[in-house]
Amino acid sequence: MADFSLEKDILEDKIKGLSDREIGNKYNVNLKFIEKSITKNLGINISNPVNTLSNPLKIIKKIVPKDFSLEQNTVWSFKSRGSWATHNGNYRGNWSPYIPRNILLKYSNEDDLVLDYFCGSGTTGVEAKLLNRNFIGIDINENAVKLANENADFLTKAADENVKFLEHSRVSIDFMVGDARNLDLINDNSIDLICSHPPYSNIINYTHNNKSDLSNYEVGDFLKEIEKVAKESYRVLKDNKYCSILIGDMRKNKNVIPLGFWTIDKYLKEGFVIKELIIKRQHNCKTTGFWYTNSIKFNFLLLAHEYLVIFKKSDKKKVKNHKSNNTEVSFSQYEKSKIKFIENNNIQQESTTVWIFEKKDWVNNTLNNLIKRYGNGSYSIYNDNPKKSSNLLIYFYDNNFSNFSKDFYNYLEKEGILAIICEDIRVDDNLVYSNPIYIEKYFNKDDKLKIKEIVVIQIKDAYNPNNKNSNLNINHKYLIIYKLNV
Repeated sequence: MADFSLEKDILEDKIKGLSDREIGNKYNVNLKFIEKSITKNLGINISNPVNTLSNPLKIIKKIVPKDFSLEQNTVWSFKSRGSWATHNGNYRGNWSPYIPRNILLKYSNEDDLVLDYFCGSGTTGVEAKLLNRNFIGIDINENAVKLANENADFLTKAADENVKFLEHSRVSIDFMVGDARNLDLINDNSIDLICSHPPYSNIINYTHNNKSDLSNYEVGDFLKEIEKVAKESYRVLKDNKYCSILIGDMRKNKNVIPLGFWTIDKYLKEGFVIKELIIKRQHNCKTTGFWYTNSIKFNFLLLAHEYLVIFKKSDKKKVKNHKSNNTEVSFSQYEKSKIKFIENNNIQQESTTVWIFEKKDWVNNTLNNLIKRYGNGSYSIYNDNPKKSSNLLIYFYDNNFSNFSKDFYNYLEKEGILAIICEDIRVDDNLVYSNPIYIEKYFNKDDKLKIKEIVVIQIKDAYNPNNKNSNLNINHKYLIIYKLNV
């Protein structure tokens, strides 16, 4: 009874306009409790409940983003939530409209049929309407579908040539209640593009007490169900067309749960191959003050990235385990740079899972961060004749991985840190092979290793202006940081 009264008070305060922080301080509750209270009482997880489901037909003045251009690199960063058309950040966890806009323009054509089977408040559908794509949006929450229909139902008084498009739009935008694991209403090989943002297991709950909602599933059950989603995706998508999903990692008991890699692997097992693996930076991570201090004190990094994967439905049922000479790239760059490596005890430690360095400094800065945070006075680099019993063992992934995987125990102390530097590589048919996913899958069988962090290293000046093909320029690398428990 006390909880019911508290939930009612929270909802009333939200309607009055109090922020989540003010409510949290007032009732001594966390954001998760506030979200659950709103979702339970309104049937939808939104940050502003005022008139959300009863707004009249929207008249807008701006239907395109200002100074928009297609992304060219594999690290995407959108500080703005997007304020054109009906876009807003009211629906918890919705993605920036810059993401579907880029995907729709790059991987579909006008009049194509686009599917979003976790449509939420309809962000992808709004972009499909603006870009003249036919669209099917599916969500398991009927209240989300109502909100999506409202957001996609708008007029415009914009004084530009896009008015003609909106007045004479020939596309169909349909939202419906359904389940991404069962797309029986959609024919085989009928969809031109899938563009969707699944829940991240149960980090954010989008419904209350709905046993069919994947956002209420723990990790193990979530992965079993997402496998069904991947299977249906493969069935409904046309051959050689694209399926895009945005997925992130989780943290539990001071370790990272690589939900992103595990979800990607479910799609690969169904027969998809990777066209692009994009890093989406998050901008809600504070890197100073309280969080920075605690990042150092408790030795953890704030999760600041997600994985935006562009899968391709290929004729090949299984992607080959590409181990080309390209996997030596990291090692060769280290060889060229190691003479310049200078241990710098004054370097400020990174506090999030995205480290941004210039090309000429990335090796040196990465090593300094690793050594300062995990070295405890003892470290060695496996590629450079390691010494025995280090607190920190650093390995630049290369073609020697099979030997390294059997040998590294000899160079790492009890409860020591193993840091593997690796990357995604471009292989045959302009596809991408992700070495970190392979490495994680390999070591996942080892009970003595626990993933402490997955870090993305963004190379700032790695852009290739001469890249004229359709591929994105790969300008990121990875650090997979394990802790040895023996």
